[in-house]
Amino acid sequence: MTTQVSRRGFMKLSASSAAVLSMGSGLAMMTGCSRQPDSNGGYTFLTADDIEFVNAIAPVILLQAYPASLTLEDAQLRLTRKLDELINTLQQYSKDQLSQLFGIMSSAPLRLAVGAPVSGWKGAPAADIEAFLDSWKNSSLAIKNMGYASLCKLVTMCWYSQPESFVASGYPGPPKKIPMPA
Repeated sequence: MTTQVSRRGFMKLSASSAAVLSMGSGLAMMTGCSRQPDSNGGYTFLTADDIEFVNAIAPVILLQAYPASLTLEDAQLRLTRKLDELINTLQQYSKDQLSQLFGIMSSAPLRLAVGAPVSGWKGAPAADIEAFLDSWKNSSLAIKNMGYASLCKLVTMCWYSQPESFVASGYPGPPKKIPMPA
């Protein structure tokens, strides 16, 4: 027995989803949860909550691909700095979209609405984070699929663009400058 979603049902779902996200955003703004970059850490885009989120999902996405020569803290710091740099090269629309995504991931009620661990990212078990990422990857909602793809691409690009990661990816490094004969 298959269930078909009517056009009217889809419109109701869309309207209620938009209302929930709008209320959550409004609530976050009214309670002072505005985005303030972690300037103490030298970041220009990422907030402390964003950094906590990235540090939680990165080991699951990268499957522990951090080089053994780095401590976990060093690897996470390197990754978040590179991510902050990359985000600052994006156009404003992309920055706004990432800001919304990170905002959702830092709000417990909104995390609940999107199937993320409600208790927060800091102590979330890897299995819960993996289940969350899989649910977004395999979701029938295109927006969740895009969110999953964006998170994975950003994290992997930032990690594997670092010279310490070239060996793990098989990349020999950028071409060496060949001296011209005199």
